[in-house]
Amino acid sequence: MANQLTKSFPAFSMVCPCCGQAGSFRNNHCTGCGARQVDEPLAKPDLLLPRLGGALLALSTALSGVVIFLLVWIFGNDMKVGRVLMVWVFGDSLKFTRDMIRIDPRLPYYNIFSYDAYRLAFYLSAVVIPLALLAAWQARRTQRLIHAQPAQFGGRRTASAAYALSLGLVLLFGAAAISSIPRAIENGRAKRVAATRATLYQLGRLLREYNEAYGRYPDDLAELQAFSGEQIPQLDYWEKQIIYSPAAFVASRDSAPGFSDYKLISAGPDGIAGTADDIILQDGLILSSSGDDGPSGLSVPDRIPK
Repeated sequence: MANQLTKSFPAFSMVCPCCGQAGSFRNNHCTGCGARQVDEPLAKPDLLLPRLGGALLALSTALSGVVIFLLVWIFGNDMKVGRVLMVWVFGDSLKFTRDMIRIDPRLPYYNIFSYDAYRLAFYLSAVVIPLALLAAWQARRTQRLIHAQPAQFGGRRTASAAYALSLGLVLLFGAAAISSIPRAIENGRAKRVAATRATLYQLGRLLREYNEAYGRYPDDLAELQAFSGEQIPQLDYWEKQIIYSPAAFVASRDSAPGFSDYKLISAGPDGIAGTADDIILQDGLILSSSGDDGPSGLSVPDRIPK
């Protein structure tokens, strides 16, 4: 009987199902644990279920972009959107929503879709768009495998849904990113002008302190530097020298001639003084911040703050 089994089951290499040891089955038993082979291996089934991994992977990758956006949108920014949604759903019928409305009465009126969602889509486009493109590639690859080998690969509808969702995400977030570029450029211009104004105001305060001490303004910024004792800013945002121009001679407290007026001039983004985009501070007042780089409605004071 043993010789008959030996003839039926010759030596072959496999992993033992009992002990997990990879080795050879000789004389119908495992050399590691002694387990015996009692019958021939099961034949492959006549019908194999198609693989769905590729389609599910494409869909989960596309959905991950949506989930990332929703999580950041709802729970980010001090959970403002989450609080707004709770107020919209529950109104003031619950104590915690009434408390939220009492703290921030504007919660029911926030336009979270046209502003917060749009702005966040711009910021997250750098993450969501690559994920969507990866999902679209995986979906197309799965569709080609299903077409070539329909018996081994399945999930045609899932792959199609993942592909459509991926393209939709690319279009939506791409449109948000492209349409936000002009606003981002304008915000960058506003920051540059605001930074230059802040520098002019700082110099203006030092000039005022100098005038209060000596009854006149200094001849140049080097004299103001000596008076301050600290390094004073002399360059605008564009790394151009700020022009200090004193004027109107008067007698100072020490009977020496001095200046009762001054101008601080930044040449602006074009770096050329005397053009429309110059930023000028005269006697504590901003006279000009117009031109190509001058944003309208910039919220900064018109006079040096005391």
